[in-house]
Amino acid sequence: MLSRDSQPASRNMEAEISSNDSGLQSTPIPALGGRACTNCARVKCKCIYRADGATCERCYRLKKECTPSTSVGRRTAKRRGISRTARLEEKLDELVSALKTQRGTKKDPEDDYEDLGEQGELDSDTDTPSVAALTPATATNSLGGTTLLSASKTPDSNISYSDEPPPPEAEELLKKFREETIGFFPFVYIPPHVTSQQLRELYPFLWLNIVCVALGSPRRRTALGDQARNIVIQKIVIDREKSLDLLLGLLALVGWAHLQRRDRPFWTLFSQLIVTLVCDLGLHQPPSNGTLFCAPSKDGDPRMTNYYRRRTHEEQRAVLGAFVVTSMVSNIFKHAPGLRWSSHLDGYLSNLAQDSTVTQDETLIAQVRMQLIINQMYDDSWQTSGGGGPPALYLSALRSQLHEITRQEKLGTAVRNHPMILELYHFTELLINESAISKSTTPWNEPDLRRFEVYQNCLVSIKAFIDTFFATPITLLGSMPLTSFPQLVRVVRCLHKISTIQDPAWDRAAVRRTIDLIPTCDKIIGTFEYLKAASALVTPDGGEDESHNWGIGVFRKMRAAWQNEMANLDAVNSASRETSMVDATQGSGFAAAMDFSGDPWLTDVMNEFWE
Repeated sequence: MLSRDSQPASRNMEAEISSNDSGLQSTPIPALGGRACTNCARVKCKCIYRADGATCERCYRLKKECTPSTSVGRRTAKRRGISRTARLEEKLDELVSALKTQRGTKKDPEDDYEDLGEQGELDSDTDTPSVAALTPATATNSLGGTTLLSASKTPDSNISYSDEPPPPEAEELLKKFREETIGFFPFVYIPPHVTSQQLRELYPFLWLNIVCVALGSPRRRTALGDQARNIVIQKIVIDREKSLDLLLGLLALVGWAHLQRRDRPFWTLFSQLIVTLVCDLGLHQPPSNGTLFCAPSKDGDPRMTNYYRRRTHEEQRAVLGAFVVTSMVSNIFKHAPGLRWSSHLDGYLSNLAQDSTVTQDETLIAQVRMQLIINQMYDDSWQTSGGGGPPALYLSALRSQLHEITRQEKLGTAVRNHPMILELYHFTELLINESAISKSTTPWNEPDLRRFEVYQNCLVSIKAFIDTFFATPITLLGSMPLTSFPQLVRVVRCLHKISTIQDPAWDRAAVRRTIDLIPTCDKIIGTFEYLKAASALVTPDGGEDESHNWGIGVFRKMRAAWQNEMANLDAVNSASRETSMVDATQGSGFAAAMDFSGDPWLTDVMNEFWE
C-alpha cells in the first residue's frame, strides 16, 4: 500500500474535496495509508480525518494536537534479503521513536522527579502552611478570593486564653522571642515581617507556648503554661491529633520547661510525645516510593536531594529540633530514649546546610552535630562492655569531629560566638576529656604524664565553659533553655572532681589557682539570686519567680557539702583520712548529705549526677 503523499489519486481526491460545496466538506475521510495519528494510535482507536485533512475527528473533539505518526512504509522486495537481526533492530528503533513522540504529550516520571528540585518547596508550602511564606505580599494579596492567612486559619486560632497579652504586649513578646530566646534553641524560623496576630492564626499552639516562654510575669506564665499542658493531654493523648503546630508548640514547651510549674515533672513524658508526633506525621520515615531505595544511591544523587526538598524547611527544622531536645532530656534524666538518628534525618541536616540562607540554621546544624557526639559519650554500651570507656583512638576521632564543626569557614562569626554554641562546644569537649580519666594505664600511686594531660584538658574545658556562662549578658541568661542548667551542674561537678582527686600526677593547688570551686559556686548562686530579684522588679502583678529556685537550691547544697570537704583537704591530716577522702571523691559519698526530696524537679534533675 502506498503512502498518502505519494498517491496521485489521493491528491486528486483531496483537491476535489477542497473544491466541493460545504455539504461535501463534512464528509469524513479514513486515515490514508493506514497511518493513524499518534493520539489515536496510542489508544488503538480508528482514526478518521476531517474534510480539511488537518486534524482527525477524535483530536478535534478532544481539542488535542493531531500529529501524524511516523511512516514506516511497506517492506519492499529489496528488504527481503535483510537479516532477522536487522529487522529486530529496526523495530526497536521504531519503538524508541514512538516513545520519544509520546514524551511530548505525557511527562516521564523521571522528569517529574527532576522538577521537584525547582518546585518541591513551592508544592510543599501549598500543602503545609509555612511561617516563612507569610511575606507582606502573600499576607495581603488575594488569590481566588481568599488570602493565604484566611486559607490557613485553624479553629483554634479563634480561641482566647485567660491572661493572654494584648496586641502591643504580644508584639514585644514575639520580638523578644525572635531576637533573644530562639537563638538558644532555633527549632523554628519566624521572619521579621510576621506579626503576632499572623503567627497566632497560623500556629495558635506554638504562639501560646511562645508567650509562656517570653512572659515576665510568673503568675501569668504559670497560668498559660497550665493551659498549654492541658491542651497537650487533650489533643495529643486523648484525641490523637497530629499537626506541625502541636509539634512546634511541644518543642517550645519542653525546651523551656524549667519556666513552668514544677510540682509534677513532665519533661520526659512530653519529650516522648514529641517522638510520637514526629512518627505520626511521618517525618521520620523514608519515602513511600521504594524504587529509590532498591539499590544504593551515590553521594549527591539528585533524586535523593530532590526528595528531601519536598519537605519544607520548617518541617526539617522541627524534626532536627526534636532530635536535639529529646536526646538532651534522655541523656539528663535517663528515663526514655530520644528520637533515633537515621539516614533520613541526616538527609534533612545536609539539605538544610546546603539550601538554607537563614543564619540561625547554622546554630541548629552545629547543635545537632555536637549532640550526635554527646550521644556517643552517653552511650551505656561503653560501660557494659567492660572496657571502661571509649578507646583513645575513638576519642581522638570525636575530638577532631568537634573541632571540624566550629571551623572558621563552617560557621559565621555571630554564630560561633553565641553563648549557646560556646557552652555546648566546651561541654562536649569536657565529656570527651572526662571519659579518659578512668582509662588509667599505670597504678594510681605512680605519676603518669598521660593522666596529667587528661586532667589539664578537663580543667581548660571547665574554665572555658564557666567563663562563657559568666560572660553571657544577664538579659540572655533568662532565655537559656532547660538543658543548659543541668550542663552547668555537670561542669561544676567535674570541677569538684579534679579539685579533690588524689593523684601524684596532679597538683590540686594549681586547680584552685586557676578556678576555685567554692568561690565559683558562690558566684553562680549570686547570679541566680540576681535573676530572681530582677524578675520580681519588672513584674507588676507581684508573685515570686520560682524558675531560678532550682539553681539556687542545687548549688547551695553542693556548696555546703563541698566546703567541708575542701576544708579537710587543706588541713594536714593522717594518711588514713586522706585515703578515705580519695574513696569519697571517686565515688558518690559526698552526695549523701544532699536531700532533694522536697522538690521532685530537683530530685529528677540530680539523679543522673549522683549515679
